[in-house]
Amino acid sequence: MPQMAPIMWLFLACLFLFLIYFLVSYLFFMPSPGLFSKTLLPTSLTKLHWKW
Repeated sequence: MPQMAPIMWLFLACLFLFLIYFLVSYLFFMPSPGLFSKTLLPTSLTKLHWKW
């Protein structure tokens, strides 16, 4: 496996953390955690924005 740049590791870590946070917020804050649809994405993003 080739050596990756530190900025790439940072990007992957941020992406991984965002994915975990999105899944947790999706499971806990959505009333019915069904299939992922584009209509649920803006609501999750606004909730993410308000949490920060």
